Amino acid sequence: MSGERPREMSRSPSSSSQSTDITEPSLSEHTKTDPSASTPTFQRWRPAYHLQAPSGWMNDPCAPHYDPDTGLYHISYQSNLDLKNADWGDIAWRSATSTNLLDWNLQHEPRLSPDTHYDGKGVFTGCNVPSRDASLTYVYTSVSALPIHHTLPHPKGSESLSMAKSFDGGKTWRKYPGNPILPSEPTNLDVTGWRDPFVSAWPSMAAKLGLDPDNTLFGIISGGVRDVTPTTFLYSIDANDLTDWTYLGPLVNFGMNLRPSRWSGDLGKNWEVTNFLTLGDAHDATFSRDFLVMGTEGCLPSALSSVSSSSTSPSPSRPLRGQLWMSGSLAAGRQDGSPSSSLVEMRYKFGGHLDHGCLYAANSFFDAKTAKHIVWGWITEEDLCDELRHGQGWSGLLSLPREIKLQTITNVVWARSSRLESITSIELEEDNHGTHTLRTLASEPVQSVVERLRQRAVVRRARLSHPLPRRASYNLAFNSDDVQTTAWELDCSFRVSKRCSQIGLQIVHSRDFAQATTLSFEPSAETFTIERPSFRSSNSNAPINTAPERAPHTLFTTANPRKGTGHEEEPLHIRVWRDNSVLEVFVNGRTAISTRLYAAEETIGIRFFADDDSVFGTSFSASSSSVGESQLMYATLWDGIGV
Repeated sequence: MSGERPREMSRSPSSSSQSTDITEPSLSEHTKTDPSASTPTFQRWRPAYHLQAPSGWMNDPCAPHYDPDTGLYHISYQSNLDLKNADWGDIAWRSATSTNLLDWNLQHEPRLSPDTHYDGKGVFTGCNVPSRDASLTYVYTSVSALPIHHTLPHPKGSESLSMAKSFDGGKTWRKYPGNPILPSEPTNLDVTGWRDPFVSAWPSMAAKLGLDPDNTLFGIISGGVRDVTPTTFLYSIDANDLTDWTYLGPLVNFGMNLRPSRWSGDLGKNWEVTNFLTLGDAHDATFSRDFLVMGTEGCLPSALSSVSSSSTSPSPSRPLRGQLWMSGSLAAGRQDGSPSSSLVEMRYKFGGHLDHGCLYAANSFFDAKTAKHIVWGWITEEDLCDELRHGQGWSGLLSLPREIKLQTITNVVWARSSRLESITSIELEEDNHGTHTLRTLASEPVQSVVERLRQRAVVRRARLSHPLPRRASYNLAFNSDDVQTTAWELDCSFRVSKRCSQIGLQIVHSRDFAQATTLSFEPSAETFTIERPSFRSSNSNAPINTAPERAPHTLFTTANPRKGTGHEEEPLHIRVWRDNSVLEVFVNGRTAISTRLYAAEETIGIRFFADDDSVFGTSFSASSSSVGESQLMYATLWDGIGV
């Protein structure tokens, strides 16, 4: 991707394109190699078990993959050549390897550096490519001119496509002598961007185009056609010659800032780091859907789920972008001779947010070892002002690895408040019982990683109370003896009554309860909110954005066709991972929010609450199981995970 804002990079001296074989410190050991790592400022907000650079700036995850020859997972990331520089610039690739997706061996020296005429301004995002010559192969965006931004004219050829190979398991890399393999965007297009290649087999696309699926790969390069549509540009690739790319046209063409509803977000003006994948239904081997996962730039302010600081606030504000997904049908494209002509198009059917918070530039791969689609995202430091970010000496990290899958719910009758047909993040299929089968995209941390994180943790179970205390109460389910670290996982589930106006949990940070992180669900508004504690600083020049994160969310009610009577609403299921200043939250598997907590060093405890009003709603029949009081069904805390 192009960085936070359109600006030139100040280049430092480049290193060789071939890195040497080095001894790599593990994630837990990297602090021993960096003198600044021992300082309180460096450690204050630094996470413990998330993957991040040894120091300095980092952003997009690049080229995640599994190498069966070595049994290692590989992931690279964009990084400033200078590990002491916490700003975007001089972008290179650094890498890490792991046997289990959690314990990473970090490499300090860049694997790919901006050191040639075609990539001297930056080695931007790319991917691993399945290769048939016993090598590991990366393709990446090679940048020769800056600034690059979707709001600026795009210099022709400023972004090109290049390739690098390793024949020793990723220890050293050589750039292809014939780089760039694609020197520029398609000549007849005025693009807003052309970067972040993703390559994989795509059997359904091969079938649509009548191509040999065994010898054809597909590549997409993200961007947009200026004043026409955001898109990703589709290519077919000869699997036996990875330099042979054939342009097929823009894959989507639905206009600027498509926003089907609040459930689906704003598809923006320009795309970055687009991935394609095909997901099947675990309960129906014949069912599958094609998906795109993409970062969307140029979103309209009113379309954003999470509320950033206002333009009059001194606090930092986030860029107008989102991390979205969509599913669509593959159809013959419009071949009318226009710049947006294409052999094939993906036509939008339904879509939503992969993450509603500060996660961006999600990049994924299919793990043949586990048969799972695994994705990482860049969790940004954009809520922190430059003074504090520079002071800590690092910026950004990668999320926990998440499994992307298709979530299927059968016998659905209704949602909590909205008409099912109005929820544009789901696909509905009517069945023979007057109910629906519902499908949507879901993502949660990879279970093997979750289990490994828990290995040394202290397990606590909440003291349940019936009824749940109201939000204004001071009852703690977990106290400071239960929550002794800032590295923990919480798994909890609620039954939400028909008359509930708000339900959730609070992480309490001060003994007067004035400072707290509140995770709450408002059933009637169908909104999940994370309210963050305010940052109190005597220095008005060091502000932090602590605005709340918001996401549309609902609960679905199902019927039992065998019994013929009785409806049951699904529980509100909340999973939380905290890692110092990082909070990753997952609600019912299909709503994810990543955020940062910069005013939460102390934890007094965790409490659960529900405000059950006396006025009943109108969405449910009297037979609904959610009539009555809201209940906490269970809550389990793992304290001290990953240590």
